[in-house]
Amino acid sequence: MKFTNKLIGFIIFCVLSSVGVVLLGGAVSLRELAIETQKQNISRLIDVMDEQLAMEDSEPRFAFWLPELLRAHSVLQLSVEKEGIVSYYFDANTPDTYGVTSFLKEYNFELRSNSDFTAKVVMISPFYAMEYPTELLTGVGTGLVIALFGLVIAIRLLKKGMHGAEVLSLRSYQILNGDHLKVAVGGESEWPKATSRAFDKLIADLEDTKQERSRFDSYMRTNAFVDASTGIGNRDFFLNQLEAMLSDPGVIAGTVIKIELYELSQLNYDHGVADVDEMVKSVSELLSKFIDRFTGSVLARYRGDQFTILLPRITGPESEIVMKQLYKLLTRVSLSTPVDCDELFYTGVAIYNYGEGAEEVLENVDQALKIAVLQGSSGWFLYEQEDPFPMYAKGTVKWRGLFDKAFKNNAFNYEYQLILSMKDKQVLGHEVYPRLKDENNEWVHAGVFLPMAEKCGVLKRIDRLTVERAISSLEQDEPITCGINLDIQSYLDKGFMRAVYLDVIRLPMKLRSMLHFEIHEFQINRNLAMLLEPAKNLKALGCCIVVDMVGQDVVDSSYIKKLGVDVIKIHPSLVRDLHKRQINQLAIRSILGGTVNLATNVIAVGVESKGEWDALNKLGVYGAQGDFCNKLSVLSESQS
Repeated sequence: MKFTNKLIGFIIFCVLSSVGVVLLGGAVSLRELAIETQKQNISRLIDVMDEQLAMEDSEPRFAFWLPELLRAHSVLQLSVEKEGIVSYYFDANTPDTYGVTSFLKEYNFELRSNSDFTAKVVMISPFYAMEYPTELLTGVGTGLVIALFGLVIAIRLLKKGMHGAEVLSLRSYQILNGDHLKVAVGGESEWPKATSRAFDKLIADLEDTKQERSRFDSYMRTNAFVDASTGIGNRDFFLNQLEAMLSDPGVIAGTVIKIELYELSQLNYDHGVADVDEMVKSVSELLSKFIDRFTGSVLARYRGDQFTILLPRITGPESEIVMKQLYKLLTRVSLSTPVDCDELFYTGVAIYNYGEGAEEVLENVDQALKIAVLQGSSGWFLYEQEDPFPMYAKGTVKWRGLFDKAFKNNAFNYEYQLILSMKDKQVLGHEVYPRLKDENNEWVHAGVFLPMAEKCGVLKRIDRLTVERAISSLEQDEPITCGINLDIQSYLDKGFMRAVYLDVIRLPMKLRSMLHFEIHEFQINRNLAMLLEPAKNLKALGCCIVVDMVGQDVVDSSYIKKLGVDVIKIHPSLVRDLHKRQINQLAIRSILGGTVNLATNVIAVGVESKGEWDALNKLGVYGAQGDFCNKLSVLSESQS
């Protein structure tokens, strides 16, 4: 009711000021009228004195009758002077009149017939002896009561009339606070009605615009990286993901699988394009369900008759097990088109390692596919090569022993990757990653041991240590923003998050805002409803919500508003060689378009070259993270 209270206060001030001005003006006017009346009465006596003074040379005759008349008019002193010489003097002061000197009034007259004479009259003010009858006070008091009563009635009517405006004002504040969806339709009590209906229309148009923009962004990303027929990734999408994996030290190794539908053109001729397309969609759905069990897996339609699968961290014996399962699944697939599955699917498999080139890996998998085709009958072939990273061959028991030793000796270390502003290359913050030494005293990247920690059931303990490390780094002399990337199961564990809340709440509010909690976009897409509560609690504590791996999959970006996302991080697959790839630039533009009119910053991850930095800067990305940013930071420090 702030608006109405201000208006009522202003009206009360105006009314009371008007009443006060009227009373004050009436009192002043009454005073001046009384004084003027008293002065006119005395001036008549002065005129009579003037006439008699002109007729007589000796003592004036009025000296005999004037004193009584002066007393009747409450005159205390009268002196008639000629050139400083007193011709007549009257003094009626008594002991009672000495106490009312503040009520005396003095008048000076110049005699008209005797211009050389002046008269000075001192008398009691007309207000001194004035009486205030009850009737007069009653009339004035009644007028004031009527005015105040009318004011009260007017205020009540005004409050009732302005209630609708107050409701509309509260709705406006909710819209400004970003809760416009809760008040999309106004109530009947809102006033003015036209303004309320205008709000309803504008909010509806805004939501339509946002949905259209979201659909347009999804359309752009879909057409850039998704196969229109099957709805899975296309060739460009697969190549981006493969190159990102090959340059990610946290992946080390993985498996690439290429599945070919043999003689697809002949099948189109024999059974018709429509039936074959249905068959291809069925195979695509089957493969999508199959790879869902593998974390970080990628499925794409490489070309019309080929599908590719990327399985990070799957190597050696695991690859053979996966292929046996996949082969068994493919040979038992039920297709509407009468096709012999034993003559339909041929599969090539190759193991890739960190640092290899994408062309080399694709050549290996193509070589394996050719051998599988030459062997005849549906089958698969694994391209053998020496694994330079034998750590993946470790069993769960050895990994568990390594983790137990690390927990016991507090052997976890942490590295920090800088985040720089694209505008002025200033440090925006850093992201903290845990590191671990193996039994050979060699550093193991987080991307290598964290998946194994999940299998061993100790990932939440590592996440807990990471949170404690980030908080301790904020309590240093010169703290900077710190990003923490936790596993999705940690966010969904209420006990784990309760401990995190207790750690965060002991920090000053200024430091809490420098704590960024990161969540993978594909995990948000699968667990959005369950992530709403922890995200809301973290935001209430003053922390920031960050979404990373954005752009790896085509998902609905409405989660940005639902979670109150502060920062989104673009997946490295879109950043790799960005200055050479127009499609990737188009995808990043669509991501930036999804943050228009939102307080959400966009940061690119995996920046490794000046060309990528310049391309991102041109697109308007807020910040960047990667090896190139660390080089820039070192360079600026050496120059300073």
